[in-house]
Amino acid sequence: MRINRRHFTARILAASAAASVFPSHAQRNTVRLFVGFPPGGLPDQVARAVAEHMRRAMDAPVVVENRPGANGRIAGQAVKAAAADGFTYWVAPASNIVHLPHIFSDLGYDVLTDFVPVAQVVENDFAFAISAKVPATNLKEFADWCRQNPDKAAFGSAGAGSVTHMFGLLMGKELGVKLLHVPYKGSNLVLNDVAGGHLSGIVAVTSTLTQQHKAGTVRILATTSRTRSVVLPLVPTFAELGMGQLTLNEGTWVLARAGTPQTMIEKASIAAMQAAGSRELPAVIEGQTIAAPLGSIEMRRLLQSEFVRRGAMVKSIGFSAESP
Repeated sequence: MRINRRHFTARILAASAAASVFPSHAQRNTVRLFVGFPPGGLPDQVARAVAEHMRRAMDAPVVVENRPGANGRIAGQAVKAAAADGFTYWVAPASNIVHLPHIFSDLGYDVLTDFVPVAQVVENDFAFAISAKVPATNLKEFADWCRQNPDKAAFGSAGAGSVTHMFGLLMGKELGVKLLHVPYKGSNLVLNDVAGGHLSGIVAVTSTLTQQHKAGTVRILATTSRTRSVVLPLVPTFAELGMGQLTLNEGTWVLARAGTPQTMIEKASIAAMQAAGSRELPAVIEGQTIAAPLGSIEMRRLLQSEFVRRGAMVKSIGFSAESP
């Protein structure tokens, strides 16, 4: 949802009042933000923007640690293993928190008991893109090409069991074609192969694909947003194409270890929300994602409701990490 300036300012001021007390030992610690994906993607961009604001708010050095692999789980495990002192945070797509627990039984943590929500920073949609070397300009032509070239009909995602993995299979079902899933350790790695013509398609956050789409190395065929993007006005939504069930948006969240002092959570929440519309976050400035700041209290409600909704979605289609 879009947040107007008045509501955004009100949320920041309210959170600031609540966080008037901050431990004096902050200057002697380094704040660490863990990201479960390689540099360059949206979670990494968000983490680096949040880091700038945390550095100023906490008057402490802040580092972003990329721990790619296992669908972002490695970063979550690192945060769980850290002390609950307010100097370690997890920046992750919502699907890492509310989707993966319904897919994997051995995450190494329990999202409902091992972490506490700090803030939502941005909200984004997803897109499906194909290599410019695939002779198709829309989904119908791509489906026809897949039927004629079944050995090349494939798509990559940020990992087995990910929401983009599930989405690609749902899309293939809607198109009436069998798409082979190829898991990677991050969307940028998939994008490199698609742009190079080594893989036919990719499902990823739209902002990850926009630059290559404009450069002509990949071709975005549809987005999961409710309305067309101002950055990609010629690209239709799945809903426009009669596939409204493929409409999907999700936020990028910041979480802390359970037991973290509330004063630290409030201070971090303010910094994260301020980062939402800042110049440190190019994806927002360029219109590739929208600022959607939510504080820790709102996030608790959102996490609970999304956890239930995603669980029902996974169960309804019988999706698993092994789904081909």
